[in-house]
Amino acid sequence: MDIYRAGAYNDGSDGVAPAVYSFPAHPFQTLTFSGVNGMWTCSTGIAEFGADGTTTLPCAGRDIANPTGPFSGYNLTDFAGAMVGMFLEDTLPTSAPPSLRFYVSNNSDGGIQTDFKGLSPVIGQVFFIGDGLTGTGSGSVQTFAVPATATHLYLGFVDSCTLTSTAPSCYSDNAGSMSAIFQLEQHPLDWVEPSISGAPPGRCCAGFAYDYATHSVLLFGGFTNPTVLGDTWTFQTGWTQLSPATSPPPRQGQGMAWDGAAGNIVLFGGNEGYISDGPYLNDTWTWDGTTWTQQFPPVSPPARRFDNASMTYDAATRTVLMFGGVGTSGGLGDTWIWDGVAKTWTQQFPAASPSPRRTALAYDDVTRTVVLFGGDNGGPAFTDTWIWNGTTWTQHFPTSFPSARSTPEMAYDDELGAVVLFGGYGGPGDNLNDTWIWNGENWTEIHPANAPPGSWEAGMTYDPLIKGLLLFSGFGTTTLDDTWALVLK
Repeated sequence: MDIYRAGAYNDGSDGVAPAVYSFPAHPFQTLTFSGVNGMWTCSTGIAEFGADGTTTLPCAGRDIANPTGPFSGYNLTDFAGAMVGMFLEDTLPTSAPPSLRFYVSNNSDGGIQTDFKGLSPVIGQVFFIGDGLTGTGSGSVQTFAVPATATHLYLGFVDSCTLTSTAPSCYSDNAGSMSAIFQLEQHPLDWVEPSISGAPPGRCCAGFAYDYATHSVLLFGGFTNPTVLGDTWTFQTGWTQLSPATSPPPRQGQGMAWDGAAGNIVLFGGNEGYISDGPYLNDTWTWDGTTWTQQFPPVSPPARRFDNASMTYDAATRTVLMFGGVGTSGGLGDTWIWDGVAKTWTQQFPAASPSPRRTALAYDDVTRTVVLFGGDNGGPAFTDTWIWNGTTWTQHFPTSFPSARSTPEMAYDDELGAVVLFGGYGGPGDNLNDTWIWNGENWTEIHPANAPPGSWEAGMTYDPLIKGLLLFSGFGTTTLDDTWALVLK
């Protein structure tokens, strides 16, 4: 069954149409597999193998690197022959989405390891399913987020005639059969306010990031009128104040992000005074789960503050990306990367860049790019969307997007498999509390039954322990000290 014949598309191969299941479109549906059985082979004389594919030649290494008609390519490094899927609407896509790359153990070309917990493919994108478990025949059930507009699920395989083929074909020598039992489930997405005692004092402009080494959310500093703070807190099932042996000087507006390559959290800059009062800082600190350590890279970016999430870990390049902020002479539009292994800052000089501003960034694990939305440079706020691909910035022009705002919160939600934007400052008296999701092409507003009060310059990050986004504090009609979670119920 040739996955590239989905939706009655004729790709010119000798394959047959893939299996199809039709269902009503609905937001926040997930797909899981409770059983995938059977064996098949891609070529005469090659022993049959299971749904996770094989590393045996000539089956292994055969992928479709380039798009086929309206469908994405499907890139592999060290295996082939797995069961794959594709979601479609009632009509075929007008253009092919980006290709996904998968690997078992060889990540030399990057991509997504096949033991992922969750995946959010887009319409027309060929994606790995295998046996639906993190292992082969065992492990955790993998969850696939169903696109909100999808009405059909197709199941099939990818085959080609040679290792250098660019078009699907050579299905006539396949043999075997497989059966799959799967479930589509609808989940309401909602903001909930857990009952927590001992929360930190309310504040804006704090450093806020999830620490994967200690499995806790880390909060540092911020501002609560009239005090600039230098305290360190963690959140697991509740908030705990820490007393590290060494800490950065008190500050607000600093950038802070988890550094997956170095296995620690990195903090940069901020300012020591009230909002725009100085001095602005350009020091770099790292958190190892116990204490803070100042780093002394040979080159540092100019001093600045951010006031929201303007630093994020770029897993595709294994560096922390920083853009813009506010310096002593106004808004900045420079791009820097932090190499946490080498402990160096390096300025990037992309061919295109967003205009100078303080803004929000988040890494999109599905498209393996960094998303930037809006922000401001002391004047009217922006509504533009930009994508960083590791080399340059490219402006995107979605058909729907949030209203103009400064200092919203933005983070990638592993459970949803998408970047989420919340709130921001829309102007005097306009403290926003809307929630938007980026699917790689467009922004979509969602309307949970409950929502936090309007806020800006808050902290927000994904917390795997609660399987959702954790939001804390910020400015609203007052300085807030509430903790909220965005979760699928």
